Amino acid sequence: MKPAFQKWIKWLLLPSLVGWSFVAFSQDIHFSQFYNAPTLLNPALTGNFDGHLRFIANYRSQWQSVPVDYRTVAAALDSKLQRNFLGENGQLGYGLMFNNDVAGNANFGMSKLAGSLAYQRRLGDEISASIGLQLALGQRSLSPDKLTYEEQWNGDVFDPNSNHTEAFSQTSKFIGSFATGLNIRWAADDTRSSIDIGSSLFHINEPNTSFFGEPTVLLPRKYNGYILSTFELQPKWDFRANILFSKQTAYRELVLNAGLRYHLNTEVGKELQVQLGMSYRFGDALVPTTEVQYRNWVAGFSYDINLSPFKVATNRRGGPEIFLQYILKKVEPPKEFKACPVF
Repeated sequence: MKPAFQKWIKWLLLPSLVGWSFVAFSQDIHFSQFYNAPTLLNPALTGNFDGHLRFIANYRSQWQSVPVDYRTVAAALDSKLQRNFLGENGQLGYGLMFNNDVAGNANFGMSKLAGSLAYQRRLGDEISASIGLQLALGQRSLSPDKLTYEEQWNGDVFDPNSNHTEAFSQTSKFIGSFATGLNIRWAADDTRSSIDIGSSLFHINEPNTSFFGEPTVLLPRKYNGYILSTFELQPKWDFRANILFSKQTAYRELVLNAGLRYHLNTEVGKELQVQLGMSYRFGDALVPTTEVQYRNWVAGFSYDINLSPFKVATNRRGGPEIFLQYILKKVEPPKEFKACPVF
C-alpha cells in the first residue's frame, strides 16, 4: 500500500509545486506565437501596422495532461493617434491591453491592464524607428483554501477537510509597473518584405509582489530582444522568420520560428492566404503553427509538443494556443481635389 500511496501523493502535490514555482520566480506570461502579440512583446510596436485600428486576442492553455492546467488570455487594441506628429515624418500611436493568467492548484493569477504610447518616425524611404512607453496596473491573487497541507495527513489517511494552521495575511496584491522599448523597421517599397529589430524592458521599477509584505519579493525586470521578418520570394510566396530572446532573472527563453506563406488571392478586398510553420523553444518545446488570413482577418493556431524533463508528467502535450486579429483600414481622402472640367 505504501508505494501506491506515494505515487498518489506525488500526483497530488505536482500541480501545486509547479504552480508555486511561478510564484517563486515571478515569471511573466508568454505566448509561443510571440510575433502575434506585438504590444506584449514591445510597447514600441504600438500602432506600428498597416491600417488604422488593430484588435488582437490570444489564448493559451498549457499542460492539460496534468491535473491542473494553466490558462492565459490577452486582448489588445491599438491605433494611430495622430499623423504628422512633430513633423510630417512622425506618427503617434496608442494602445490598451488586458491579460489574465491563472496557474496551479491555488489559482495563482495575475490580471493586468496596460496603456501604451509609441512615437514612430521615418528616417528614410524604407527605414523608420519607434520608441514606446507603457504603464501597467495589475493585481496578483491566489486561493489558499484550494491548497493541501502536511497537517491534513494524520498518518493513516489524507483528510482535505481537516483544519490546518497555515495562514495568509492577504490573498491579493495590487502592483504597478513601467516598460519601454525601441524598434527599427525596414520595409521595402512595393513588396511585402520587411524586418523589425527591437528590444524592450518591462517592470523597470521592479514592484513588490509579496503577499506578506516582504520587501525582497520583487517582480524582476524582463528583457526582450527580437527579429521579426517577412521576405517576398515570389508573387504568391513569402518566407517568414522570427527570433525571440527573453530573460527574467534566471529564466531565459530562446525561440526560433520559420514559416512559408502562400497567397491564394492577392486581389484588393479579396485577399486570402495560408501559412504553415514551425517554432522551437530551446530546451522546452517544438511548436507546429498555422495561419489563415482572409481580407482584414487573421487566425492562427499552434500546439506545444513538450520536450523538457516535465514531459514525464505531460506525455509531451504542452498545449494549444489560438490567435485572432482584425485590422480596420479606412479609405484615405485624396491629398488634392481637382474640379471637374465639365463644370
